[in-house]
Amino acid sequence: MAALYYRTVSLGVVLTLAGGLGAGFMLGAFLPRIVSARSERVVPYEEAVAGSTRGDANEGGSGQDGEIPLSEGTYDGPAFARSMPVDRKEDWIAWMREKGRGDSQAFMEERWALAGAFVQSGELKRTEDVRAFLLSPREHFVRAWNRGYEYADTWLPIGYGATITDPDVVAMMTTTLEIKPGEKVLEIGTGSGYQSAILSYLTTKVYTIEIIEPLFIETDRLYQDMEAAFPSYSVIKRRLGDGYYGWEKYAPFDKILVTCSIDHIPPPLLKQLKTGGVMVLPLGPPGRQYIMEVKKEASEDGSVTLRRRDVYNGISVKFIPFRNETGGSYSTFP
Repeated sequence: MAALYYRTVSLGVVLTLAGGLGAGFMLGAFLPRIVSARSERVVPYEEAVAGSTRGDANEGGSGQDGEIPLSEGTYDGPAFARSMPVDRKEDWIAWMREKGRGDSQAFMEERWALAGAFVQSGELKRTEDVRAFLLSPREHFVRAWNRGYEYADTWLPIGYGATITDPDVVAMMTTTLEIKPGEKVLEIGTGSGYQSAILSYLTTKVYTIEIIEPLFIETDRLYQDMEAAFPSYSVIKRRLGDGYYGWEKYAPFDKILVTCSIDHIPPPLLKQLKTGGVMVLPLGPPGRQYIMEVKKEASEDGSVTLRRRDVYNGISVKFIPFRNETGGSYSTFP
């Protein structure tokens, strides 16, 4: 699942926003859970958990029946990534050849250029994230009808009403999580599999849920076909189910990444996030969301609060909606 990322705002959009300002104030009065693009906000944890009328039991998902039975992964993707040079393109390409990766020269050139652009923009900050990005061949995750656009900085359709996210948004969401080796990371919305592939070079504990059954089957087959050449994918635990309810069997999680839009933070995911953990998700009304970093923090008095930050500082994105198994929206409006 993916995002349409806007870098500029046209005059028409500005005029439309101005014309709709009064309506926006009315919506704000009646829909307090809809998020505004402000840089930071702190709310009590209990208030956020109680903010949804939906339950937090797992009755809304597929249970564990949709889980792919995998043995505990032993391949250490983060350790493999740490040996990769990133200072000079020539050294990186030589290292990739030495490791027998088989990536085409043209795709490596494009991937290196894109990573460099994201370092300059701040969408890739840590060396670990740069390495994970460079090790993840986006060309394998776009679908056949999008050949030629593998490294275009845009979303692409992958069928079933889903998309593969813009690479810059993938980079920003990944780098915001600041994943450490050994941390447990839950992804909601497996989609093409590209995001989980990147995560597998940051930690050996990756868990991902997809609700669209044919897409889940297609991506699972893709992972299986690629595991011999990319053994880090063997640590990715996959499940067919409703991500709104998380994956209680493996909770709590250090980090949670949501790749579909919603106008509130799902209470079950908040409960499955460790205190001290971080969630990144596109939050906001239909058609316009903001990528939010949500930190679950403990205070000295023992209370828990949520500190929320807009990682793009007011620049909106558009993700496909967070839907349940019947296709209904989890947001206030469909």
